[in-house]
Amino acid sequence: MVRSDIDKILVEKGAEALLLVSESFKDANMYYLSKFLAPDPFILLKKVGNPPTIVTSQMEFARAKAESMVKDVRSYDEYNCFNIIRAANEPQIGWMKFLASVVEREIGKKSIIAVPQSFSALFADFLRNEGFNVKPFHNLIEKARETKEPDEIKEMTAVQRIAEKATSEIIDKIANCKTEPNGTLTFSAMDKKQPLTAGVIKSLLGHVFIDKGVVTEETIVSCGPKSAIAHYFGEPNDKLKANQPIIMDIFPLSLRKRYGTDMTRTVVKGKAHKEIKKKFDTVFEARNASLDAIHADVLGSDVYNVCCDVFEKAGYETTRGGKQIEKGFTHSLGHGVGLAVHESPGMSEVYKFPLKEHTVVTVEPGLYDPKIGGVRIEDIVEVTKKGCNNLTKMPIQLEI
Repeated sequence: MVRSDIDKILVEKGAEALLLVSESFKDANMYYLSKFLAPDPFILLKKVGNPPTIVTSQMEFARAKAESMVKDVRSYDEYNCFNIIRAANEPQIGWMKFLASVVEREIGKKSIIAVPQSFSALFADFLRNEGFNVKPFHNLIEKARETKEPDEIKEMTAVQRIAEKATSEIIDKIANCKTEPNGTLTFSAMDKKQPLTAGVIKSLLGHVFIDKGVVTEETIVSCGPKSAIAHYFGEPNDKLKANQPIIMDIFPLSLRKRYGTDMTRTVVKGKAHKEIKKKFDTVFEARNASLDAIHADVLGSDVYNVCCDVFEKAGYETTRGGKQIEKGFTHSLGHGVGLAVHESPGMSEVYKFPLKEHTVVTVEPGLYDPKIGGVRIEDIVEVTKKGCNNLTKMPIQLEI
């Protein structure tokens, strides 16, 4: 589905209008529908069959008219905002009365108004008390976001190229480090020997990203036994060691366009333990088998099962069937990526829905052992009719 299918989704859910009230820096749904990036809340309304309208503060009005893909942009001032708020006992109550006046004027009280699951419960209750028929719906806009349009794929690919460049530079730095007798990796900075830590890696990545107009709230950098924790974000002072697996899971997004990517690589500086080598080879095989299984209309659960088949045949445990395990394949195979790092669709045992053409998903098989560490490889791919287009061009290697 694409943005033009919002009406179809509303009709399917029995709704006659759509209402969002939020900022768009953090609210991916608001940005998706408006393509207007703002740190403060604004209002987006849409009746079935009509184009959307956004209502912003006077401060953001001119920029919204220039930047938003929504053509009908209006100012709070057009709805007597100041006087409504001033007349209320409390500014917050006044703002909600103002919101109600906007909704009544543009949608009316008789229409069934759909709101996303993230919609403020406070706002929803106030509107209901004012006589509006407000109904929250799960997966309302997220379903449309699953299918990516060409401009979205282009933005995600651009961020992926930046992530690959930054990761390549980090891997080169790891490879050029010296190994101390205790196994700690060190490098020279300002004529002084320093240990290579998770914090150093994250700082270096951050510098490359900000120079290229992308940001990341966090990066996973884990080494040795700690790499067996799939989402171990680590302490800044965690030292990276030679001959141990180092997992780097990187998921930046564009500062301006908001689209992101997700990629993981596992490397070993020096000689990998034989079991880590076996894990790496098996994860690589599972990655390839999963990529071969992806195509439009395949169930996400079926692709997950292909991955589990590879692991279980090689003698590793998986969580398939709801098993609780301490080592092996401990998570799902992948998830959608777009305006959020984790969004639908999914590739797990419970996601029994077909993948649609032009959805973008990660493929990230991994194997973990708390005693020696983990291995994970993650690519990001676009689902096509007959297969998938791998947007990730980063080489895959273990020992460096």
